[in-house]
Amino acid sequence: MGLVVEATRGTLPTGATPVYIPVTTPQVTPMQTFLRDEAFRGSPVMVYDQVQGVRHDEYDAKFYLFADTFGNFVKAVLGGTDTVTTTGSSSSHNIKLLNSASTGSQPQSYSILDFDGANYFTITGAQADSINLTYGAEAAADATVKFFGNPYTSYTTPPAPFTTLSFPANPEHMIPAWDTTISVGGTTFNYIQTGELKLERKTAPIFTMGSQAPLTNFAGPIEVTGKFTAIVNSNNDVWSTGTNAEALTRSPQAVVITLTDPNDSTSSVQHSVSFTMTAAQFHNVKRVRSKEYTEIEVEFTANADATDATTGYSPIQATIVNASATPY
Repeated sequence: MGLVVEATRGTLPTGATPVYIPVTTPQVTPMQTFLRDEAFRGSPVMVYDQVQGVRHDEYDAKFYLFADTFGNFVKAVLGGTDTVTTTGSSSSHNIKLLNSASTGSQPQSYSILDFDGANYFTITGAQADSINLTYGAEAAADATVKFFGNPYTSYTTPPAPFTTLSFPANPEHMIPAWDTTISVGGTTFNYIQTGELKLERKTAPIFTMGSQAPLTNFAGPIEVTGKFTAIVNSNNDVWSTGTNAEALTRSPQAVVITLTDPNDSTSSVQHSVSFTMTAAQFHNVKRVRSKEYTEIEVEFTANADATDATTGYSPIQATIVNASATPY
């Protein structure tokens, strides 16, 4: 997947150098609507004609987590400034939610580059809609991303800024989900088996007169939700037992999820992707007894708080550690 930050929203920056991100199952979907002519003409017919209506396009992809490229998607969804702190050859990227009245709190837009073996496609004005992250002890951490964009342009030969792929001399390794640390209320939980985290902007195309394409693809207010599946390893489960059960009472907790790559390090600092939600409320707790041992499933929603925000409120912030000091 090729990704280029747009200097002007909706305009392909032909002179820029794309970031190429390894993905699986990429999908370009034209969302062309058709308007049906169902006016009566004295015949037992439902549809007499169809004319094209408005159109936007969508891009979906699944990918493993790589500490060098994942920050591009986090930046696309949250939109805030990437604050980089470098120590030796290790850099920490902290990204928070953009809150700006002058820009409508809109994250930057992108042009997406895609090649399926037969045709080249460019999608301009692309705005991130969501990142859905999944991780389990027995698998690699992976995620899906969705963008809303303008109608694509297709080519039979590569247009600018498609470039020849170059691979780094020391490529990042994908992050195995077993090397994940989860803390709730400052306590590390070592009995969680799988987890999910969803960052959703509820992006939507806005159509106006004079063009079949959207005026803009608008990112709405963010919602952050998640889910844990854990084993019940004591009779004092924090989510569903006791008078202060966190999923049965109002009990916002700080939740930190850190996925660490055990195979990449700079200055003895391992590369990682971390999400902090300072005020997460657990809910919808359920015990599952279909296996030899008892499991518990619990959902959470990250409430807005001032700690995770640069200005105003935000439900989440992200920190990515890698070897690159260049901001996303």
